[in-house]
Amino acid sequence: MNNKDFKKAGLFYTVGSFFNKGIAFFTIPLFTRILSTTDYGIVSTYNSWVGIVTVLLSMTLYMAIRQSFIDYPDRVDEIHSTITIFITVVSLLVAILCLLGGIIFGYGILIPLLCIMQSYAAALIENYSMQLMMQYRYVHRTAFMVLPNLISVILAAIVIMQGAVRPLYFGRIIPTALSTFLFGVAILVAVFRKGFKFNLELLKYSLAISIPLIAHGLALTILAQSDRTMITAMVSADKTGIYSVVYNFSMIATALTTALGGIWQPWYLRKLKSGTEQDFKKINEMTKAYTLFMTIIMCGVIMLAPEVLKLLASEQYWEGTSIIPPIVLANLIIFIYTFYVDIEYFHKKTKSIAGNTILAAVCNIILNLIFIRVCGYEVAAYTTIVSYALSLVVHYIYAKKLEPQIARLKSYWSMFIIVIAISVIYYTAIDYWYIRWATVFGVAVVALVYLYRKYGDLLIKR
Repeated sequence: MNNKDFKKAGLFYTVGSFFNKGIAFFTIPLFTRILSTTDYGIVSTYNSWVGIVTVLLSMTLYMAIRQSFIDYPDRVDEIHSTITIFITVVSLLVAILCLLGGIIFGYGILIPLLCIMQSYAAALIENYSMQLMMQYRYVHRTAFMVLPNLISVILAAIVIMQGAVRPLYFGRIIPTALSTFLFGVAILVAVFRKGFKFNLELLKYSLAISIPLIAHGLALTILAQSDRTMITAMVSADKTGIYSVVYNFSMIATALTTALGGIWQPWYLRKLKSGTEQDFKKINEMTKAYTLFMTIIMCGVIMLAPEVLKLLASEQYWEGTSIIPPIVLANLIIFIYTFYVDIEYFHKKTKSIAGNTILAAVCNIILNLIFIRVCGYEVAAYTTIVSYALSLVVHYIYAKKLEPQIARLKSYWSMFIIVIAISVIYYTAIDYWYIRWATVFGVAVVALVYLYRKYGDLLIKR
């Protein structure tokens, strides 16, 4: 792959990642005006379950497809076919058990079956996307990243506005499940056209790679999604709707980091691999510059939040402005701890990654069980901070043992202080937009000038 194609691939992956992460944000104005807070909350809870079930059905076998390009480059299609057959059989068994459970116990099976269908298809899309990425087929991969979400949004908007289904939350759930499932079927056909092959030894090879990561993927999904599921169960779906809208709005900064990750991670891993003192020094300097830049963005999200949220969502969602600062602070913690997780991935310490993430997920669930019913749904934003902070600390401690020269948590304390100070100003001046806007503008100017003067040459020569 030449340099020109590499840049094109980076651009396509960045656009695709930004769209996928940002779609929840960009569709806020649409769905908050055609769905009630309760309907929006039910959809958010459903999506949380889809995320969890997808991890269980996929078993993170896409990592085996990635590794197969190194270990078995001539048998990639056979491994992909084997994995696809295995996931299909497991998903069918789960669907049958769901049907039998519905018949025996008399509960509704439509939403569980839609969840299984969508999760199964999402697993197939994930596997196929990984193969396309490893083959540098960036146009096709970007299409599979973007089209299922784009089509589902368009269909859902049409169905809901036409009043074709009742309750209205089905208008969001059914088109998403069906459009994703159709893409899954298309992938099924594409994989089996190359040969319907099942090899037990290759399945064992694939599971040996993926099984240690299942717990991590599941814990990470639970850590990200458990708030909404528990708010629905312990408070109400309408509060989940408010929490989800604010969470999705606050995640716009994370969408940017995911998009920039396509540029950042190859550079970061390349410098890690070189192992020279000079490259370690560059990593330390670049992570500071990168984190300061993202801190500025997150400060902007906090200070502009009330006006933007009022523009995006209807009045029934505005009470959620009070939890924007803690959610943004949690996103900053997530952003920083990925530096340490990448070190663990680099050294193939997948068991430690899983263990640390499980610890944080369990902490989040316990804190939510204790405080949500007592303090209200807003406390979930603060339990998220505590859980992610715990995750950051344990990942830092382990990464420090692996790469003591670059794992320096003290480099980021000033970033936390900036966001906390901005949050204090936010609550103090929440009714005075001009104070908030002027403050964040001043902070941004000072920080950008500092970035340019201190890191300008490094950024150009990176």
